[in-house]
Amino acid sequence: MSEVRVGQWSGAENRKHKRVPLRVPIECRSKERVLLAKAENISISGLLVRCSHQFPRYSEISVAFTLPGSTLLIKCTAQVAHTVPGLFMGLEMTGLDADARQQIDQYVASEEPVFKPK
Repeated sequence: MSEVRVGQWSGAENRKHKRVPLRVPIECRSKERVLLAKAENISISGLLVRCSHQFPRYSEISVAFTLPGSTLLIKCTAQVAHTVPGLFMGLEMTGLDADARQQIDQYVASEEPVFKPK
């Protein structure tokens, strides 16, 4: 495993899929509240979201965002996989429909991976 750094946070790299930068607004919603945040990066299975407030780890939420150059609003459920208090929330996307998965696959394939220093 290599080390990954995101801002001031660093930890062990254990991703299974290529992750690429994604700087778009994202809506994260639970039954109790809505959080408007900014996506930092994306893979075919997950998102890193920059936000000053997070949902608790393992929370089931819904997310909605649009990839750059697309008009398709991607909506899916997600589980909070990890948090960095006051900075980030890592989400595992679930329930993607075929069109959304295809759009994400194409976007990830076309972009350079997130830099991972050693």
